[in-house]
Amino acid sequence: MPRPMNFESLYRAKDAQLFHQKNEMFKRVRWDPDLRDLARGFYGLIHPKDKAGYRLEDIALRNAGWHLEMGYGRGVITSNFGLFSWEDKVVGLNEMPEDLELNSGDPEYNTRIVKKAATLYGGVGVGICRLDRRWIYTKGYELLKRNEYDIHIPDEYQYVINIAVPMDYDYYKYAPTFSCGGSTGLGYSKMAFTGGLMAQFIRQLGYKAIPTGNDTAMSIPYAIQSGLGELGRNGILITPRYGPRVRLCKIFTDFPMVCDEPMRFGVTEFCETCSKCAKYCPGNAITVGERTTEPRNQSNAGGSLKWYVDGEKCFEFWAKNGCECGNCIRVCAFNKPDGLLHDFSRWVIEKFPELDPWFAKADDLFGYGKQADLEKFWER
Repeated sequence: MPRPMNFESLYRAKDAQLFHQKNEMFKRVRWDPDLRDLARGFYGLIHPKDKAGYRLEDIALRNAGWHLEMGYGRGVITSNFGLFSWEDKVVGLNEMPEDLELNSGDPEYNTRIVKKAATLYGGVGVGICRLDRRWIYTKGYELLKRNEYDIHIPDEYQYVINIAVPMDYDYYKYAPTFSCGGSTGLGYSKMAFTGGLMAQFIRQLGYKAIPTGNDTAMSIPYAIQSGLGELGRNGILITPRYGPRVRLCKIFTDFPMVCDEPMRFGVTEFCETCSKCAKYCPGNAITVGERTTEPRNQSNAGGSLKWYVDGEKCFEFWAKNGCECGNCIRVCAFNKPDGLLHDFSRWVIEKFPELDPWFAKADDLFGYGKQADLEKFWER
């Protein structure tokens, strides 16, 4: 079993700096005059190429994967919209009397039914934590309109339901192309689907729920606090079963539950040995050295002890590439499908960190993380 983690000690989180969402890299390119050319490269008109992974069918696959998120969630653009609505009325098969409320008197029971429902709706990891206001953005930023807005989460919202939704292992073998982007987009659409349904479930029970994707607050700190995983060198949450191959949604609520504990299963120690994600980052955006509390630029929320990713270099490659990357997920040693060998390897990494250098070398030796043959993508 993963061992408990002292969150504040491992990440020096008490020194974490508050963060304005306009400085998030995907928002910053919309207002920072020095970065607008990058915005046009990524958000502008895309022309198919006669190149595997970049053809019309590849772009169509990627864009269709995003459809539910972009049309009915928009957590990457704004907040309080569609499936991520803060007060959307319940629409179901049957009407129920108003003012119904589940009064179980048992937070453990409440936790069980929440995790059961979240799993049904698509979650592969569900964790509960207290609402930590350090991770709420000081202000939100609307991507298309380029305007700031206030974020106010009332005091009665005491809990955060954190849900990890999976992305496909085989598709991520084709990063960094539009072919892989279909799985990325589908991950974001699953976030909207799962988060929206969970909010409706909580409301049906008579409680309040604010579903969010990438909007409103930072997702990774809450996910770590709720025991879903650890932070990797690549700046992504690493989960025990799926590694970095998940997307995160979260629901703020006043529904009383039992909080989970942060956990450790060897990620920090392994990442100190392995720099594979940094080695294969086409934008040289991932830190090679030790963890630090100093941010790389204004697109990092500084103060905490971690490996900071240079969002400017990362997005520069995205703009040049025309689509999102994903190499740091593809090559991660924790990105493996289920199986006895891989399950055993995860157990050894957790229990015997002194063997981490051997496992890091073995990952390359066995050819894990190599890009699949793009010319054969549509033949399988």
